[in-house]
Amino acid sequence: MILFENVTKKYRGTAKPALDGIDLKVDRGEFVFIVGASGSGKSSCLRLILREDQPSAGKIHVLGQDLSKISSRKVPYFRRNLGTVFQDFRLLTNKTVYDNVAFTLQVIGKSRGFIQEAVPDTLEMVGLANKAKRFPHELSGGEQQRVAIARAIVNKPAILMADEPTGNLDPATSLGIMQLLRSINAAGTTVVMATHEATFVDIMQQRVVELSQGVIVRDEVGGGYGETASIPIADLSDASVQVLRTSEAVVRAALAPEMLGDVSRPAVQVDHVSEVTPADPELPEEHVEVHESPKEASVFEEPHPFGIEEPDDEIDETVHADGPLGRSIPSFLEPGKPLDAVQMSETGNLAEHLGLKRKDDDQTDVGPVR
Repeated sequence: MILFENVTKKYRGTAKPALDGIDLKVDRGEFVFIVGASGSGKSSCLRLILREDQPSAGKIHVLGQDLSKISSRKVPYFRRNLGTVFQDFRLLTNKTVYDNVAFTLQVIGKSRGFIQEAVPDTLEMVGLANKAKRFPHELSGGEQQRVAIARAIVNKPAILMADEPTGNLDPATSLGIMQLLRSINAAGTTVVMATHEATFVDIMQQRVVELSQGVIVRDEVGGGYGETASIPIADLSDASVQVLRTSEAVVRAALAPEMLGDVSRPAVQVDHVSEVTPADPELPEEHVEVHESPKEASVFEEPHPFGIEEPDDEIDETVHADGPLGRSIPSFLEPGKPLDAVQMSETGNLAEHLGLKRKDDDQTDVGPVR
């Protein structure tokens, strides 16, 4: 799918190259995290794949094409096979959600009938079927990013590239975006994501390519964020400054349910993330995780470091802890259940499996969640 052969990229006015003789191969269907400090060359890699830049030396092949042999006139046709999601959303502010997604298909000349069928299906997939007539400024940050994802995948690209897609979002919303990207990958789309989100990288255990000063210093399958992480994941629960506003157990349960149990010990049954009980009564106490408050286990609620606030009638209560979204683990991500995209499509739409769709969505979720 993607092949870098001894690629070097130098920019004018800089002493060191942004990329220095890197070799990289990404196969079909992979989920690859590109990590590293700022200025390490992550964004340069994505720009080269998109053919926004050309390498100073070396060759790049994407989808079987040598990018050095593609003329500027044919670059837009090449990019039809790629989807891109940015940190700052880049939505058209004067167009509705529907028109933002449809615009991608209009530009490439799709018929009106195709657009009228594809856009609603894609919006339903990302859980925004009831927001088609809204404008970007009427949506929360997470909803705007879901619109950007819908726009990127509406043409069913072979490769989806994401450049810090959760950089402007709170941790709970970021978790939903990561679940969506994982599901898109499970359906067969290759995902390449540049990120600084150490926690998600550590938990998802996908392929990790680490860059440092333009050089690949690590290419590991099933790896974590590595030494560049600011706080080790093992210390998240006790850190005075939390990277996540939700507990580590919640994120692990949602993104890597297979990691909840130790293969050498009895499995731990999770009915709700707020309660963890051992399947075997003889399981040692140190292997049982107990949460003091059920609210700690919900990815949809933030902690109250300054005490519990007084009730406020004006506070947006879009997500209720005891409502249909109170369950933190989507049913299709529960331990022991295989992730089958085909079966999901037969038993219900993806938005319902992710818990992104609810009946009163159009009435209650207006504007950013406070």
